[in-house]
Amino acid sequence: MSEGTVSVIIPVRNRAGMLREALGSVLKQTYGSIELFIVDDGSTDETSEVAQALEKENAGVVRMLSQANAGPGAARNLGLQHARGEFVQYLDSDDLIEPRKFEWQVRALQDNPWAGVAYGLTRRVNLATGETRDWARTGEDIENIFPSFLMKRGWDTNAPLWRRSSCEAIGPWLELCCMEDWEHDLRAGLLGIKPVRVDAHVATVRDHTGPRSSGMNTGFTPDLTRDVFLAHRSIWRRMKAAGRTDWSYLEEFSRKLFWIARMCGERGLLAEAEEALAIADEMMAGRSAAKRLRLFRAMVRVLGWRRAVALGERARRGGWQSGATALA
Repeated sequence: MSEGTVSVIIPVRNRAGMLREALGSVLKQTYGSIELFIVDDGSTDETSEVAQALEKENAGVVRMLSQANAGPGAARNLGLQHARGEFVQYLDSDDLIEPRKFEWQVRALQDNPWAGVAYGLTRRVNLATGETRDWARTGEDIENIFPSFLMKRGWDTNAPLWRRSSCEAIGPWLELCCMEDWEHDLRAGLLGIKPVRVDAHVATVRDHTGPRSSGMNTGFTPDLTRDVFLAHRSIWRRMKAAGRTDWSYLEEFSRKLFWIARMCGERGLLAEAEEALAIADEMMAGRSAAKRLRLFRAMVRVLGWRRAVALGERARRGGWQSGATALA
């Protein structure tokens, strides 16, 4: 490990123009000790050639790595295998970081040895309209990642700067295209890794019309829905193993798993739908909501998944309050 060095890992796929801008925001850092890895995730356009050119232009600082298309999680794993830094920055190839980000966040981690990750204010800008707003909870003090991120992340992937020791404790990213970042952060929270906030704007998320590795701008396709399920299943298994199953946060999370079960069933992912429903049932065991869940399962046996979900949605929109449709 290179003490004091920040290792920056940028996964990229088919995003040549924005990659130059993301990398440029790293090279503008006021912090001196940086190494940067561009991980080409099986690009089919000119991105690979652009990454190679950036490596040559910034010899000794930028290194290009390549893999067959496997998603951003796998790309970050590959970058981390080569990284030597004491600190790790994951940066999406369509986003930017502010020039003093590393200066501020390294200092915060050095001044607070109990913290495993530093974050700061992130702004979100719509490139088409120019609208800018503060993003998620990055302007707030976040005491614990778990369970506060269980229903929604408090930051985006670009906001934190991680200690390398935290990354090693968390373990490899799941090789998913969606929700792998949420799952990664909650693993950190379940390990008790504490965040410290820098009171400054450190990153900018850019909304655009180009392709996204998560596919979130294409809607809930079957592949995307499967990844959502796999990420949530992983966290539930880890919650059980850690004994973190308090009803104060499990109640809302169980409803989320029920929603995922319906999403899977609607898209023909029947094995995933059944497993998600079983997880929701396990979470609700002994609670009144479990009775309504069993009624929905009976509807599935009679009608099949798609018709049961459709009937439940019609009932919900119509305001019906029967036990069989209260959760649907």
